[in-house]
Amino acid sequence: MKKSEKRTKYRLFVGPPSDVTDIQYLTGFAATDPVVLLVSHGGKRLVVPDLEYGRARMIGGGVEAVLASALPKVSPDARGVAAWVLGLMRREGVKAVTVSRWFPASLARRLEAAGIRVAVEENTLTPERAVKRPEEMEHLRSAQRVAIRCMKQAIGKIAAAEIGADGTLRQGRRRLCSEDVREEIERVALAAGCLCAETIVAGGAQAVNPHERGHGPLRAGEAIVLDIFPRDRRTGYWGDLTRTVARGRVAEPLRRMYAAVAKAQRAALAVLRAGVSAETPDRAARRVFEEWGYRTERSAGKMEGFIHGTGHGLGLDIHESPALRPGGGRLRAGHVVTVEPGLYYPGIGGIRIEDVVAITKDGHDPFPTLPRTLELDGP
Repeated sequence: MKKSEKRTKYRLFVGPPSDVTDIQYLTGFAATDPVVLLVSHGGKRLVVPDLEYGRARMIGGGVEAVLASALPKVSPDARGVAAWVLGLMRREGVKAVTVSRWFPASLARRLEAAGIRVAVEENTLTPERAVKRPEEMEHLRSAQRVAIRCMKQAIGKIAAAEIGADGTLRQGRRRLCSEDVREEIERVALAAGCLCAETIVAGGAQAVNPHERGHGPLRAGEAIVLDIFPRDRRTGYWGDLTRTVARGRVAEPLRRMYAAVAKAQRAALAVLRAGVSAETPDRAARRVFEEWGYRTERSAGKMEGFIHGTGHGLGLDIHESPALRPGGGRLRAGHVVTVEPGLYYPGIGGIRIEDVVAITKDGHDPFPTLPRTLELDGP
């Protein structure tokens, strides 16, 4: 295998469309079992097992469903997907393919042993995915509306909690835990036809780690990061929304940090439009933090400050192109991105605010959202 300097005529994809979302994007076919997709200017060949053949034949849109068992037998020791790929190469007369960097190495070696050149594309094999089609925009907005519904429920549950004598949030006799709020979020998402995996409900010291899911009792006066990203079970598209809230009053350092993050998000949003570098909103957010005196650095063996990018593309994957960071390319009308600056300092807490927007020629079009409020006064 070698890194591709120039793509070959054929792009090859292997795996379950539920995991290899390029396959779902290019064909509209969803399945949890592996398939093989060969794409060229001449069309798309989708190899499926016998039980999926009837369904695959109904795809249309220039996709030819190929019955795996009808492919030529190339190697007596090849089984499963390896046999399908080799058989398809023989049937189509393919001598060179381009694959992604995630392509199975063992399968690439089988192809090369059969005399087929394998070039590896280090970037995306489907750059067309970054600009969303109208139906994709609606799928994404629909998922974001579910995220809004989940967030309202989560914030309402925290706001309704009482503050115990020990400072923990309580529901009657029980302490309110991250797990309770997460369970409520997942229940609302499921009722709306979405799944929520790895939902973040992290309070206090846990919120200092951006991807800490959160566990145990929640406490008054501490920032609670709520990061909700539902995936629509029917379409496969994601929503993504983060709010940071606290039950009751918070200390001034936390309040000031929240104000800085909110201003950084506004600064990033203000520069979003087609034609600008994807690094521009990232620089805008970091400039605010610098002006406010919030440094990003390693301290006591850990990173603190603004320790992640300003945003990422959203689609069939929760993280896809473009990324709002250096090297992210240029923004184009039709890109859908999150804008989510944050600050994380041990001893103070973590703050993140996230919304989704579509890039337009003259600016950006906000997706469904809800107000940003740090302190919740309670029932």
